[in-house]
This record gives sequence, C-alpha cells and structure tokens, in this order.
Amino acid sequence: MRSLKLVLADGRQWVIHSLDEETAAIVVELGKVMRLGPVVGTDRPSREGRELCVSLGDESVESCPSDADVGGPVVLGVHAPTDRDMLVAQMMRIAETIAREALSRGGMLLHGALAEHRGNGFVMAGPGTIGKSTASRRLPLPWHSLCDDTTLVVRDDKGQHWAHPWPTWSLFWSGGPGGSWPVEQAVPLRAVFFLGQALVDKLEPVTPTQATAILLESDIGLVRAASSPVSDLRSSVPCGIRAARSLAGAVPAYSLQLSLGGRFWEEIERVLPKIGVRGQKTEDRSCVPVVQEQARAEDSPSERSRFADVSLRIVCTGTSMNPTLQERDLLKVRPYESRHVRRGDVVCFKSRDTGRIIVHRVVSVGRRRTDDEIPTGSIRTRGDNNLTEDPWVLQARDVIGRVTASQRGARRWVIAGGWYGLAYLRCVRLGQAIRKHTGIVPHTLYECAARLGPFTYLLPRSLHPRLVRFDARYRVFLKLLMGRRTVGQYDDWRNEWRIQRPFRLFVHAQALPDPLHSPPALDSLPVSAEPQSPNPNPPSH
Repeated sequence: MRSLKLVLADGRQWVIHSLDEETAAIVVELGKVMRLGPVVGTDRPSREGRELCVSLGDESVESCPSDADVGGPVVLGVHAPTDRDMLVAQMMRIAETIAREALSRGGMLLHGALAEHRGNGFVMAGPGTIGKSTASRRLPLPWHSLCDDTTLVVRDDKGQHWAHPWPTWSLFWSGGPGGSWPVEQAVPLRAVFFLGQALVDKLEPVTPTQATAILLESDIGLVRAASSPVSDLRSSVPCGIRAARSLAGAVPAYSLQLSLGGRFWEEIERVLPKIGVRGQKTEDRSCVPVVQEQARAEDSPSERSRFADVSLRIVCTGTSMNPTLQERDLLKVRPYESRHVRRGDVVCFKSRDTGRIIVHRVVSVGRRRTDDEIPTGSIRTRGDNNLTEDPWVLQARDVIGRVTASQRGARRWVIAGGWYGLAYLRCVRLGQAIRKHTGIVPHTLYECAARLGPFTYLLPRSLHPRLVRFDARYRVFLKLLMGRRTVGQYDDWRNEWRIQRPFRLFVHAQALPDPLHSPPALDSLPVSAEPQSPNPNPPSH
C-alpha cells in the first residue's frame, strides 16, 4: 500500500492511501505530479484531516461512517489503468475529489493561472485560449509563475484566502510532456484578474457582484457538477455561491485586457499599493526564478542540513540555447562557491546592460590565444543556438551559478559541463548541420509545390478544406478542417494563418480571410481553387 500526505493552507490534511497494488501506481504517479511526500509509519490524519482511500471498484465516491476525529474516510473507486491516458484520468479524479471537498469549506477550483509577486498571489482567470499560459510565460522578475491553468483557492479560519498551484492535466493527454507542480506551496491571494483580449493593455476594477458571477463561471468544479446527477448539483451550487461571494468580498477583482505585445504586468503593479502590496518596476528576463530555498535561523540542525546544497530553480524561455534547453524547461542552478568556472559549463548570470537573467555556455576563460586577448579571469559566453559570441565580458562575481540539471515534463537529465559539455555541443552542432543540408531538397520541393497548387481536385469532395467558426464567450476564432482533421487555424497573437504540413498543398492560401482587417463571410468564402456552393449553415460551436 502506498500513502501520500497533502497539507492545504486552510489546515486540512489529506492522507491518500492505495488499498491494492493496481491503484498503487496511480498514487505514486500522483505524488510525483503534485510533489507530495509519503506518510511515515502508521500516522493518521489530525483532527483537521481526512483520509482518501483509493481502491478498484465502481467509479463512485462514498463516505464511510463518520468518525469524530477525522470526519470519516472517503473511499474512491477507480479502474486499473491500462494506458497513460487512463492513468491521468484516475489522477484527475483523485484531485477533483480533494477540490470538491474544499468547496464545502469555502474553497474554489478556478480556471486560472497563479502568479507570485514578492510573496503575494495573483490569479489570472479566463477560459481556454484566452492567453493564460502565454501571459504566465511573459511575466518578468520579480514575478514568478506557479501554474498556468488551474488554481485551488482555500479559506482559513481567519477568513484569509490562499492559492495553491494545481496541475495542468491537459499537458499529460496523448503523450504530452506532463510536468509537476508544488501543490503545497500556497501564497496569500491578493487579487483576481479576469482576462480578455484587446489592442491595448487595460485594467478596470470589477464590482463584488460582477466578480461573484464571473467566479461562478470560472469554477471548474461547478462546471463539471452541471453534468453530474441533479442531487450532486443541488449540493454543489449553494456551496459555490457562498464561496464566490466570500472570495469576491474579501479579494479585489479586476478586468485585465491583454494586448499582443504590451507590458500588462505594469498595469497590475499600478494597483498594488491600493491593495496593500508594495510594487516595484520589473525587468525583462530570459529565465524566471521559480523556487529558491534558504535555511532559516530557527530551523533545527536536521532541517538546516537539507539546505546544504542551496540551489535556484529557473524556467528557461527563448531559443538561444536550443536544442540543449528549450522553453519551459525547469533548470537547477547551483552556485560555484569555491569551484572555478570552466569552458563548456552552462552558466546563469545577470546582464549588466539590460538586467536580464541569461543562461548561456562558457566558451573561454582567462586569456585567449588570439590577437584580441582579454584580461585573465574574464569569461566569454555564447548560446548554443547563436552564431556569434555574446558581446559582453563577465567576471566570476557576475556568475550566479552553473546549470546542473534540466527537467522537461516528467523527464529529467544532467547538463554536462567542462570538456564533456564542449564535446556534447560539437555533436549537437554536427547533427544540426546534417539535418539542415539533408532537409534542403524536400523543403524546397514542398515550397515549390505549394506555390503551384492547390491540388484540391485530387481529393474527394468530403475532404475539401472548409472553414469553421467557434464562438467562445470572449472571442470568435477560425479553424481550417479537412474531413474531421484540423489542419490549420488563425493565430490572433501573430495575425497569421498557421497551416500544418503537407496540407498547404490543398489550400488556396490567398482566399483565407484576415479576421483582424476584414471579418469573413463564412457562408460564401472559398478556401480552394474550385468554386464551391455556399454553405447556409456553417458549423458553429
């Protein structure tokens, strides 16, 4: 039997048990995703705790006879996972059970990203495709993105609301990269921002009544309860209304309109003094610190010992270190201390000119064997994906530390340094050169064929490309379908159509509309070279 322990900021303690070997894999994997520790020995939850027992059986939640000490365990019946998607579905059911119980105590599971600013939490809520993940990646220092899709908000006995980062389960489906989130790392919630899209960044306050209504729409638990039996919905809605009213009355809410390239966080920082948070102008970044652990004086010797290896966690953005590092990779940075910087090390440093935190590889240390020698002890860097060295010259004091490991989803690997790092870099560049030259011919042929097309006449009528309009609450967006397959869509952020290969061969690109400048008439718009009869009832969702 496997057991995990989850402690929420409202004092609720969960002990998650697997009652058989088939469900042990689900609990173990959930512990990795939510970064939960095991239960030691036969410890039982405290008076504020609950037990969640996971076993094979019917997919229903039952409560055992009430217990005065722990409130009675919850028994959750699941199916044995046969593949990764089914494993993810069972983990989601466990997490939803915990979130549903929090709803009865004034909590809410919001469809929103969670950002931290100097120890304070801010939720950016909105529907899918509104830009929560993009906004989270764009946040500069001292902003830290804790999660980009779902946030669990709980309320303690004093009426303070706390925000917990929650897993983004969509990253796991269909072989996705997955990931892990520090679910127990709660921050006090200071404001909620309801996202929208506009040409310029704009921030406006929202009344508590309006905020209550929008929070009810953003609560994932209530939306899913609407498809459950009526009895479940009747018990959930009153709790959701009370929780939304409490949250809207205690935490200020704003409407935040996002532009394509604006600095929306500056709009947020202007209202920080009004809500009791000290603001400070931020800087651009290429990597964002996420977690930095430090030892405290009041910690016991055993607690301080685990901070002997102090490290910094940062999230990589940009393409300068491709393919060694990619966007959203979680990097572990260790200070050099008494060690020396070596050629081939991947180092983290702060640019003196722009103030950005940068991760690049060291290409030379000390004197160079060229005519333009640099002083002894100077360090030159270069991105693995860059063609030239960086213009700046660093000293050892400028280096924050060396990148020792990287994690992409559930995969984690060591970043080689020194001569091993240089050898790895040469192998990577050799592979890039081979792929580049071998790919020139097919790429050229494809581009020429796309210009000569479209070859729609080679396809049956049922596979001819067609436009589909999806009407969301905040926006209307277009997709291009061939049969039942989505082959392209209009990117509102880049203002261009993105069509997958090789489907450009069958699309009349000049006939595709530009919604930004000329709204399309979908019932009469041709998307192929042949004339098509108008569709009086275009698909719409």
